[in-house]
Amino acid sequence: MKMLNFKVLMCLVLTLWAMVLRAETDTTGEGQHLAITEQQAIALFYQRNLSLIAANFNIDDAQAQEVIAAAIPNPVFSFTVSSLTPNMSHQEFRNAPLPAISPQIQQLIETAGKRRLRIESSELATEAVNFDLKDTARVLTNAVRRSYYSLLLAQKTAKVASDNFERYREILRVNAIRLKVGDIAATDFTRIEVESFKAQGDQDQAQTALNQARANLLLLLGWPENSLEISAVEAWPEAAPEIARAGQDQLAGQALERRPDLQAARVRIEQAGKMLTLANRLAIPDVTVSAFYQRDPGNFFTDSGGVGISVPLPLFYRQEGEISKARVGLSSAELALKQTEQGVRAEVMKALSAWQSADAIAQRFETAVVNRIEMLRKAQEIAYQKGAVGLLDLIDAERNYKAMMLDYYTALANRSNAWADLLMAYGEEVKL
Repeated sequence: MKMLNFKVLMCLVLTLWAMVLRAETDTTGEGQHLAITEQQAIALFYQRNLSLIAANFNIDDAQAQEVIAAAIPNPVFSFTVSSLTPNMSHQEFRNAPLPAISPQIQQLIETAGKRRLRIESSELATEAVNFDLKDTARVLTNAVRRSYYSLLLAQKTAKVASDNFERYREILRVNAIRLKVGDIAATDFTRIEVESFKAQGDQDQAQTALNQARANLLLLLGWPENSLEISAVEAWPEAAPEIARAGQDQLAGQALERRPDLQAARVRIEQAGKMLTLANRLAIPDVTVSAFYQRDPGNFFTDSGGVGISVPLPLFYRQEGEISKARVGLSSAELALKQTEQGVRAEVMKALSAWQSADAIAQRFETAVVNRIEMLRKAQEIAYQKGAVGLLDLIDAERNYKAMMLDYYTALANRSNAWADLLMAYGEEVKL
């Protein structure tokens, strides 16, 4: 029932997201352009990604196993006809009594709570599969985030390349006029043309990279409608203070509690314990109860009946193999939990260190580089217009500005990717 409510809630959430996406679709003369946020991309991924849809089938399979485990053995009905005399003559056959009939029913009764243990074990298996699904979503959501940030970086790079090309076109236009009046040399004008060609080539490469980044994201999202016009809303993620300001030990402790792969490992230990108990209980034999009715016209007592009980005697084999196998399964589950815990601690440590380093680099760009390089470029352009600096100084300023802006956006993308990795290591659930 809980799983059904969860699925209904997910359907409602996804429907609302679809309405939001349609509402934010901007219709232009050439078609429809869809700008999506990071959370909308994740919602589309949950709705359309084939890998996540396939993972849901494991839950259906586990629920089917619950039904199998809870099944009560069916009774066995048998019907016997006896006292047949096929070798008698026709006259003897006419005078012979009717054959005897004996209907019988048998019912297996499981003892020692075996059925209850199977039910509890299957319920734990379903719970573990649910955690597996959440863990799959955790890992794949990281891939969506990274692909989204790659698209955002490609958009920023394309914008820088486009602005750079437009700036060179303007410089080329102004200097074409100056060349006609003899204000600059032909070699200087040629240099500007060459730089303009380079800027145009950079723009073409940036557009190609943008198309590739868009295709990579759309592949994860299952290629929704209007997919060729999709773009990322230009907003880098903001770090949550409760995570960003927490220490390594605190984050590792929280991750050990909330990570779905660890929760699945703990549930599987409990399930393995149930299976070990069940294996020990299998040594206790089950009981088969039978009842029959017999009608024999040729007997002194025409109608009779009876009940019976049959029990297998565990004299030669007492489920030693099943018990050993279940004990190994429990040990393996405990070992898997310890390995997963060690892996979680290592992931949190690496992810936190990477994010802190990437955040420090991005902050240095924001506080000390971006504004200064913008002012330097404008100053060089004004100085060139007034003749205070030469053409090579102007070209060098434009190159430096472009390189620094690309480095800045790369730093923002690296910080965003590091933040996504930290969320994945921490086990943060996606908020739809």
